Amino acid sequence: MIAQPLINQNDFISYVCDNRNSYYRLAWSFMHNEADAMDAVSQMTITIIEKCHTLRESNAFPVWSKKILINICRSKLKQNKQHELPLDPLPEPEQPRGDNSGGSDDKLLIRAAIANLSEQYKEIIIMRYYLCYEYKEIAEILNIPEGTVKSRLHRAIDKLKQEVKGE
Repeated sequence: MIAQPLINQNDFISYVCDNRNSYYRLAWSFMHNEADAMDAVSQMTITIIEKCHTLRESNAFPVWSKKILINICRSKLKQNKQHELPLDPLPEPEQPRGDNSGGSDDKLLIRAAIANLSEQYKEIIIMRYYLCYEYKEIAEILNIPEGTVKSRLHRAIDKLKQEVKGE
């Protein structure tokens, strides 16, 4: 008698397809390149198919799959010797010509300040403010306590404030 998996992998693939934009944004925030981001999401999907039998609870799938995706992105960055996270999770929409909405200098200043942060702080800033993840979700994805997420975020913001004031 062949044991059937407790969880249907087709349900997982459907979930990934339904949430493909969210996965792409996460991958892009690490890779800063469309092709690499899409490749990371594809590799994540393959990994999910291969390892879905190891997942014990289907409600853990969203966090589990994002952990896989982040680990793939980190691995690819190490292979490519690119250690900096991008500063924009997605390209900003084009502004109409003649739209002089201020703040672009401020954005550049903040981007430069984020670039000077250590990787652990960049990840937290990007996941919280660019990808809008909740503290609990960041904690689960990065496999750290929620209090650590909050304290890192607090320290990252303090470092950004110091950097911006110094400019």
